[in-house]
Parts: sequence; C-alpha cells; structure tokens
Amino acid sequence: MTTPGAGTRTVVAVIAGTFLIMFAVSPISIVLPTLAAELGIDLAEASWIMTAYLVPLTACLLPSGRLGDQFGHTRIFFWGLVLSTCAAIAGSLAPHWYLLLIARAVQGVGAALVSANCYPIITATVASNQRGRGVGIATMASSLGSMAGTALGPLFVSPLTWRWAFATAAGAGCIAIAVALPTVVSPIPEPAGATPRRNRTDWPGAILLLLTLIVASLSLNHFHDGPETFADGWRWHLPMHGVTAALFLMFVLIEQRVPEPLIRFSQFRNIRFSTAMVANGVLHMTMMMTIFSMPFLMQRGLGMSAVTTAGLVATMQAVTVAMTLIGGWLYDRTRSPWLCVVGLSCVAGGLTILGLDPSGMDIVTLFILIVIMGFGSGIFLTTNNTRIMSALSPEYRGFASGMLETTRQYGHTLGVAVATIGLSGVIGGAVTSEMNPAVLEGFALSAAVTAAITWVGVALAAYPIWSRSARISDSSDVIDPSPLGLAVARRTERG
Repeated sequence: MTTPGAGTRTVVAVIAGTFLIMFAVSPISIVLPTLAAELGIDLAEASWIMTAYLVPLTACLLPSGRLGDQFGHTRIFFWGLVLSTCAAIAGSLAPHWYLLLIARAVQGVGAALVSANCYPIITATVASNQRGRGVGIATMASSLGSMAGTALGPLFVSPLTWRWAFATAAGAGCIAIAVALPTVVSPIPEPAGATPRRNRTDWPGAILLLLTLIVASLSLNHFHDGPETFADGWRWHLPMHGVTAALFLMFVLIEQRVPEPLIRFSQFRNIRFSTAMVANGVLHMTMMMTIFSMPFLMQRGLGMSAVTTAGLVATMQAVTVAMTLIGGWLYDRTRSPWLCVVGLSCVAGGLTILGLDPSGMDIVTLFILIVIMGFGSGIFLTTNNTRIMSALSPEYRGFASGMLETTRQYGHTLGVAVATIGLSGVIGGAVTSEMNPAVLEGFALSAAVTAAITWVGVALAAYPIWSRSARISDSSDVIDPSPLGLAVARRTERG
C-alpha cells in the first residue's frame, strides 16, 4: 500500500498523530462531571473546557493546511505534535479554570497543525487504488485514540484525578513526536500532479474566521439559569447571532478579494464535494453531542457508574474502529455512494430512539443503540472522507483536507453547544455529584434536535445519487465541474 521505507514510516507517524488528537479529547468528556464539581464551575463553564479546544482547532485548520503547502506537510505536522504535547503538560499543571482554558486553546492550535496535514500526507503516500484503505487506517487511528481515552477515563475519576487525563495525553504526545521525527528528517515528496504553492497565507481571513467561530460559540451558549430565565435569553442570543452574521459576511467579502483565499468558494460547485462536507459536519456533531452528554445521562440521569459509562461509550468507539476499515475496503470494491447514506441513517435512527424517552433505557437497550450508531459512524467516516479527498484535483488536496477537518471540528463545536443548550435549558447551570431526573429531559431534547439535523444530513448524502454530474464523479478520481469537464467525464463513462 505504501512505498517502502520512508513511506511506511510516514503512515505510522500519521497514525500516531491522529491517535494523539482524539486521545486529548475523549477522556476529558468522561471526567467533565467530576471536574466541574471539583472546580466549582457550572455547566456552561464546564462546556468551555471542550469549546476552548475545539474553536481554535476549527479556526486554525485552513491556515494550517496552507502552511503545510508552503513549508511541507510533514514539517508542520511535526511541530503541531510538539505544541499539542506542551499544552497538555500545561493543562495537567493548571491551578485555575481560566489557565486550563488557555492551555486547551493552545492544545487546539497544535491539533489543527496535525489534523490539517494528515490526509495530504496519506494521499501522497498511498497508491490511488488503495486510498480508501489508507484513509480508513488514518480514520481508525483517530477512533482508536478516542476509544483509548474513553477506556482510561474512569481511572481519572478514581483512583487518579482529572489532571492525569492531560498528563497521559502528554505522554502519548511524546511517543508520537518520537515516531514522527524521522519524517521531518526525510520528508515525503509532493503529491504527483500537484503544483507547489508558495503564496502567502491569508492571515486577515484566518483572524476573521477565528473571531467568527468564537462569537458563534458564545452565541450558542446558554448563560442563564434554567427554563424560568429562557424568556430573557433573547437579549443575549439575538445580538450575538447578529455579530456572528456580520463577521461571517466580512470574511466572505475578504475571501473573494484576496489572491490566495482560505476558502475557495468556486470548488463548492462540485456537488459531491459540497454535500459531503456538510454531511461530514453533521456526523461529527452527532458524535460530540453523544460523547459530551452521555456521561451526564448515564451518571447523573440513570445512576450508572463511571466505569459503566466508559464501557458503553468505548463500545461505540470500538465498533466505529472496526467499521472504518471495513468501510474503506467496501468503498474500494464498490465505489457506492449508498454506503454514506446507510451509515448516516443508522446514526440518525439511533439518536431518534434516544430522543423519545431515555428514562426507560436500560443497559441492554443502550448497548444495542450504541452498536448501531458505531456501525453507521464507521461506515460513513471512511467512505465520506475518501470521497472528499478524491473529489478535487491534486493541487487542491490541501484545501480539501483543511475543509474536511474544519467541518469535522466545527461539527464537534456544534455538538457541544447543542448538548449544553439541551441540558442547561432544563436543569439550569449547577452541576453536582448527585442524580438529577431533569437530566433525562435535557438529554432527550438534545438527542431529538440532533436527530432532526442528522436526517437532513442523510438527505444531503443521498442527493448526489440523483444528481447526474455527482454520479459521474464517482467513476473517476477527480471531477472537473465545468461543462466541458462533465462532457468528457460522460464520454469516459460510456467507454
């Protein structure tokens, strides 16, 4: 699958890096109820421990991909590992909540440098006829990191403390740095057919994107206490939504005027690319909503232990890991767009059931739903990621990878926001170590809203099946969205 020697080491380095990024996220969600109670912070403040990581990660992905185009993907990938590991060490030592947020923000920047350069490295290293399996391996490494962090989560509740979650991520980062170091000494060549891009990074666009995402995250947070204050919430939410829209409009205007924009809007005329991007964000929103809110449902709503919670969440991640490899193999064999539709439908169906009445859920029912959702997630992830990375010409693979990771991480940010709105809107801000039946109602609200959005994602994943131009794109590696390009593709398809 890879070229000998340096190519194999490069794939191993990518596996180590993607493992680290997800390992830095998953144990935090397991320890979040305990961490919030220990630090004396409310639910909105606790959610920012996740959001402070996800917003810089999302905003810095596209600039990180551009830096990889300019200075080499493996070099930027390596320094991202270094920055993320140093931030994890700082997080383990942070004495206050606000210092922990700063460490998480720096950790998010490092994660962006790693994530934005993973798929271009894989695409350049793996043969095109085995790209589905190559992307599947990288996706599997991400899922393995999440599963390992979840499995270790109960240890960071008892007998260890939440600080060990960051310390363990730092240890994993040191191992990843050691593995990735040879790729900096002997970097892989540029992808075949790619044109070297040495233009300056669009820093004004990057800063505006960061500000837009920060304000958008603030606009979705519920800074009031329970349903009795929801009527007054519009005084916060509506102005913040307006500022978000204004900042995004400024970003779009700047992107249309700079020579090398972060986002090339013309590429979204490619139907397969644009619909797959949105569906990718939807899937990752569901994943983070589940990871964030499940511990509250199971520990504070259903009275289960942290060990049981971690076991069930790890089960979903284990099924996802297995299905990412199977999904890559199936896509290499069939090139069927129905794999995306079936996978995302499984996730939407599971969330729909969870949103009906979680109070009657027992461990067997939860296990079955979790397996179904893990199955769907794994099938969808590899298939959709491969289609995204194959949809554009080689010189735009850095852009495709950056957009893939941007929609992924912003989906995570939205997932935290939806879960926080659902929970805090019902139970208020306080997080205690006691059971609270209101958590069941809050979780049901979050799951129902997420399920509705996911069914929209299913429709988007299915749309290219009925779009003639997008169907043609599945018969080749790259689609040219121009009329001439489509005409050539049709003649090629007819033989």
